[in-house]
Amino acid sequence: MIDDGDLDWEDIRAFLATARCGSLTGAAQRLRLSPPTLGRRLKRLEDRLGGPLFDRLPNRLELTALGRSVLDSAAAMGDAAAAFARQADRLATTAQPVRVTATTSVSAFLTLHLPTLLADTGADLTILSTRNALNLAQREADIALRMDRVPAEGDLVTRRLARFGFTLYAVRDLRADWSGRWDGAPVVGLPETRRRPSQSGWVDDMARERGARVVARLSELPMRLDAVRRGLGTTLLPCVLGDAESTLVRVVDPPAALTEDVHLLVHRDRRDAPAVAAVVEALVRLFRRHADALAGN
Repeated sequence: MIDDGDLDWEDIRAFLATARCGSLTGAAQRLRLSPPTLGRRLKRLEDRLGGPLFDRLPNRLELTALGRSVLDSAAAMGDAAAAFARQADRLATTAQPVRVTATTSVSAFLTLHLPTLLADTGADLTILSTRNALNLAQREADIALRMDRVPAEGDLVTRRLARFGFTLYAVRDLRADWSGRWDGAPVVGLPETRRRPSQSGWVDDMARERGARVVARLSELPMRLDAVRRGLGTTLLPCVLGDAESTLVRVVDPPAALTEDVHLLVHRDRRDAPAVAAVVEALVRLFRRHADALAGN
């Protein structure tokens, strides 16, 4: 019989993160641990439970029968720990930074207006730029700004903020006329994908249709913005950033297929925390004030 005093919550937390991520690397990143440290915690829990929790398969981990049998209990502990932490946050007298997670494009827009946000809220801010959907219930962030795909599950409060438009930009002297064929004009693309619709697919299809050539592929917005500023080619940018660059011009009008809704999500337990509520309202005002520029109008 295992005494509950023999179990370490950090070991269970390591198991839960690994089960949710399906890999040691992903779980280690989520928990901000090194993979060896995470592996030691899993091994310690497996020793106490008397068997392996995961089968090590190529490129992924899969729960064993033992792992599946304890997953629900571990998840319940994780939910209870997160609820305790949210309650502690509400009662804490020491102010903590409000953590806002967003895509790279939205994070860049927030950074442009960071002085306004800081002045409007009086709160310290942490902006987490990531494509990963951080878990608000597990307190990985306080506020999430997400494009289009809004989770249906979870005790979350959501608000639609604005439309976010994208199109192609280039330096003014790269090419005099973009209205017809582009005759081998350079394009800086996104990572290649077969998925349609997608931003990368739209850029590739446009380049092929107009007779351009993709000379480079850059995954991150800051790299593409630097490339287009230096005249390396035309590339996809958010309209709110591209239009603000005096040296750049639009190559085509913003396509409706790439316009996305930005939604704000906050956990119901956190929305009334004074600092979080102040940041939520400041974000609503900011996006409303710049709605036309964000949509590319």
